[in-house]
Amino acid sequence: MNSEILLEINGLTHAYSGGLFRKTTVFEDFSLSLEGGKIYALLGRNGAGKTTLLNCVLGLLAYKPGEVRFRGKVMTPGNTHQFLQKITSVASPAEMFPGISADSYVNSHRKIYENWDTELENRIRSMSDFDWTKPIKSLSTGQRMQVLQALALCPEPELLLLDEPLGVTDPVVRKYFYKNLLSIVAERETTVIIATHLINEIANLFDEALFLKQGRLVMRKGLMEMQSTYRKFVFGKLPDVKIEGEAGRLIGDAAIISDHPEKTTMDLQARGMKFKPETPSIEDVFEAFA
Repeated sequence: MNSEILLEINGLTHAYSGGLFRKTTVFEDFSLSLEGGKIYALLGRNGAGKTTLLNCVLGLLAYKPGEVRFRGKVMTPGNTHQFLQKITSVASPAEMFPGISADSYVNSHRKIYENWDTELENRIRSMSDFDWTKPIKSLSTGQRMQVLQALALCPEPELLLLDEPLGVTDPVVRKYFYKNLLSIVAERETTVIIATHLINEIANLFDEALFLKQGRLVMRKGLMEMQSTYRKFVFGKLPDVKIEGEAGRLIGDAAIISDHPEKTTMDLQARGMKFKPETPSIEDVFEAFA
């Protein structure tokens, strides 16, 4: 796996206008560095800044001050097009032009990219079950995702940005997409950032999860590290005493998560509380910290 830094974000600040003489700050002095060849899950509640961050990297949003570097070279909203041979993203199936055929989409992209993988394109086509000469409006959401998969992966990107790419698709389509993605990432050591709300579905997919909260990076861990660091304590009924903050962070109605499981165990036992310790899911960690 490539351990070199691929993407660096330093001191990024972005705000948008919230009305006359008002600005809403999404990021302030935000920094992040990502190694190549890894899959990152970008997680956070609505409004945490996931889409804004990806759009800043793609040059779709201005930021000041701040700096984004790709392989050590400075990217700006004005020069990002120079890097898009190596950086691709996936649009939503709903954003595709309905009157254009799948063939037209692929043909237009093939002309743009220098390293288009025709073999992979043929592989994706052979696994599809639709006529690529038909307009996009005649295709199902899952079929459109297969077209988008070709557009995102055939250019052989070094960095692939996915912003809620599969939220409107069924589980079979998502499973197929992730299976292909994993295979190609393993072949090429492609770096992938996936912003998603389907947290449990990607639990065994990512190398590191990046938790955003109100424009801040509040956690950066792999799943195994999370599950070895934290412990979930489930109660038979809602506790009638205050426990959050003292024994751990409350999740749901009758459970807490703690990064000091031995101390929490002793605290709860001292209070005479009955509980069941469990290994937390990534969704549990997300609820507690994001």
